[in-house]
Amino acid sequence: MEKLMFTFEMLQTVAATFPGGFTCDKNTFQPITSGFAVAVAETQNSFDNYGAAKVAAYVCAHKEINAVGGWFNTENKKYYYDAVIVVKDLETAVSLGKANKQIAIFNLDTLEEIRL
Repeated sequence: MEKLMFTFEMLQTVAATFPGGFTCDKNTFQPITSGFAVAVAETQNSFDNYGAAKVAAYVCAHKEINAVGGWFNTENKKYYYDAVIVVKDLETAVSLGKANKQIAIFNLDTLEEIRL
């Protein structure tokens, strides 16, 4: 329960610090600036406090998740949270993205979206 609360609180703190969006390590909450970020389907459409709680619970329960992310949707004015897997190679990222029914993945090195 302690790890869950820590994760929930850190998600909100990082989101407040980086209001436009972020990708960070799920344990240290330090920014990840290299690799390809793939959101996990199970945490899709997780926004605001409920979404942060859902993502915190998911990442605490799943060891394969190595990162968390967030971004502000300017269209509906909601802050979205994601459980994220960051990988180093594009081929793996594309495969994970398709398996998680994502429309895009994110290149952290170039800060560009890659449509699938």
